[in-house]
Amino acid sequence: MNISSTMSLTLRSHLAIAALLLAPVLAVSSIARADSSDIANSLPAQIPEILTGGSWSNGTVGGVYRAVVVISDAPVQTTSLAEKSQKVSSTTSNGKGKPATERKAEVFIQWISHEKGKANSKIVKTVSIREFNEKQLRHAFLAMDTLKDNEMTLLVTSYDEGSDKDISISVKATTPGKYESSNGAQ
Repeated sequence: MNISSTMSLTLRSHLAIAALLLAPVLAVSSIARADSSDIANSLPAQIPEILTGGSWSNGTVGGVYRAVVVISDAPVQTTSLAEKSQKVSSTTSNGKGKPATERKAEVFIQWISHEKGKANSKIVKTVSIREFNEKQLRHAFLAMDTLKDNEMTLLVTSYDEGSDKDISISVKATTPGKYESSNGAQ
């Protein structure tokens, strides 16, 4: 074997080792991209809106605020027995007496914690915005203001078809689980 063929063999073996070492790195970065895409694709269509922002801290734990709109089917709310009977019989989908349902939007605030230097986050607390959710409206639209640390203001708007009125509720969130609404404290 001459020097040229020995150098060529050494170069090829170094390239092969480099390829073997790089293969897992390339595979992991490909998986990381797929995981992000999988996470985005795993969000159900029943979550039409998510807002994240601001910052909160409570002792040694801190993170960001998140507001979520969830759309679901809810039983039709009726006031009298005669009205209930009429709605069930006139709106059953399969004629088997199932109660009528309609689209309902609900809004939740979440406190998300982040560990320094780590990609994983944790939901510390989730609360339902009772003052809005009890209205059983079909839609909810969000706007978030986060000008101060440890405070997030959320404006929830909708349209009440029954009363033909625009509805808006302002919510100020502070520490995990605590918020005040334009309709009172929680």
